[in-house]
Amino acid sequence: MKTYRLIASALLAALAFVLQISNGVLGIPTGFGMTIDFAAVPVLIALFVLGAEYAMMVLALLALMILTTSPTGYVGALMKMAATIPMIVVPYFIAKEKKIYKDLIGAIAVILGVLAIFAVSTELAQMPGLEMLAGIFPLLIIVAAGYWMAKKGGTVDLSNAKLALVALFIAAFARSLIMTFSNLYFAGPVFFHITPGEFIGALDALFLPFLGSGMGWFVIFFWNVIQSVVEFAFAWIPAYHFGLVKRYSE
Repeated sequence: MKTYRLIASALLAALAFVLQISNGVLGIPTGFGMTIDFAAVPVLIALFVLGAEYAMMVLALLALMILTTSPTGYVGALMKMAATIPMIVVPYFIAKEKKIYKDLIGAIAVILGVLAIFAVSTELAQMPGLEMLAGIFPLLIIVAAGYWMAKKGGTVDLSNAKLALVALFIAAFARSLIMTFSNLYFAGPVFFHITPGEFIGALDALFLPFLGSGMGWFVIFFWNVIQSVVEFAFAWIPAYHFGLVKRYSE
């Protein structure tokens, strides 16, 4: 059974990488460097069908492939990890605890933890000869988290639609906060070679559906909420509505 799950995780990681490199065709550009895509859908399928530790494994493999093959290097790998960790960890805690105050505490812990990873990785990236560690360090954190989940029991049951919506809401909020800060003060300025102030000014010019322009930081928050809903829905529906969990989780 463990061998089957490992093989399934490897296949899902390969699918995630294919979706990642084809996001220019299958994705929807947002205008600030982010693309609404399906790359993390296989990660969440692994979460629902195989368990949280295997979702962490798929994410680690995807990030490693981005780190070693993508021109975005450690920045792209770190951003993918930071965006996806809340979508794994928050639903995991919600499925386990099913108590709203513990869910919120868990979400806050995830936000602070991922921002701490950014702080350490940013420092490593500025040290000559240690740049690669900026991407390797978060990978080690993911592996450690996956091992801890395996020891605690990584099964995630979000078949109840109401519980799934709570998980999505809290995970999307946590993810969007993380990505707003990381894009404003890290990825955006690094990617476009401008200051955070200039990047925020460029965001003000972007148009949001139903909301218009001049929204600044909310552009990042909004599109990350949309991305969270897309990932979660395209993983949850086949996992539970079409029976992938019943057929392949045992």
